[in-house]
Amino acid sequence: MSLDTVALVQFDPTLGPADDGTVERLCERIRDAAAETDPDLIVFPELATTGYSIFEQAETCAESIPGPTTRAIGETAAAVGSHVLVGMPVRHGRGVRNSAVWIDRTGSVRARYDKRNPWGDERDVFVPGDDVLVLKCEGRTLGVQICYDLNFPAESAALARAGVDAVVNISAWSVPMAGDWDRLLPARAIENGAYVFGCNRAGAEPDLQFYGHTTAYEPDGSVAGQLDGEPGILVQRIDDDRLREERDRNPMRQDRRDDRVSVSRVTIDAGDGA
Repeated sequence: MSLDTVALVQFDPTLGPADDGTVERLCERIRDAAAETDPDLIVFPELATTGYSIFEQAETCAESIPGPTTRAIGETAAAVGSHVLVGMPVRHGRGVRNSAVWIDRTGSVRARYDKRNPWGDERDVFVPGDDVLVLKCEGRTLGVQICYDLNFPAESAALARAGVDAVVNISAWSVPMAGDWDRLLPARAIENGAYVFGCNRAGAEPDLQFYGHTTAYEPDGSVAGQLDGEPGILVQRIDDDRLREERDRNPMRQDRRDDRVSVSRVTIDAGDGA
């Protein structure tokens, strides 16, 4: 068995602590994705269990892992036989992390990535993560990011140096920042010779409209598939031949030296005649 087919679920969660209704809707989308495409991996957006604007109730919304939400998702993942990657607030010591949780085909929590780069008001609520995450699963190597992590190319480069076939970015990207979403995702694909999957959320919250436009990019930065602003499911297959072709065409992986960049500083003063 190999991990080849990825289903990106553009989800519109209910704002507030995860309850039976929200979790059941999420599990229903897992069942929908499995029935339509039998994917190896089903991906949900950032903070998919609670909605995004939970800043004043983050402690209430956060869960320990394992917990009731991961157990419910795990039971559904095991029933359909797919891995699931879902964004949720996680209780960690005295703080709360904005996390992506990987649940495997048996329903077990196997990995967690904590967002390294909080955006805006998130800085007052979420404890930043420390490490980038590279997952090796069923012959496939994947990197995981959350939303604003996309803006920092050095972190994507670290994933490329670790040999990822694809970068999965789960997000709650808003309409005012839509241009950045459309430009940064393909740039990361080109730079790193990897598929890039941007799984964004749909819908709106008070004073915040989300962009949607979940997109899968080929390793050359071209669009393999894209949704509009409404909830939906986008399916993409990782093609090893396509990866090899693009890495032969554009050998950035073997040529890159961004792990050892030094800075030379020169100060040029104005001459007396200036």
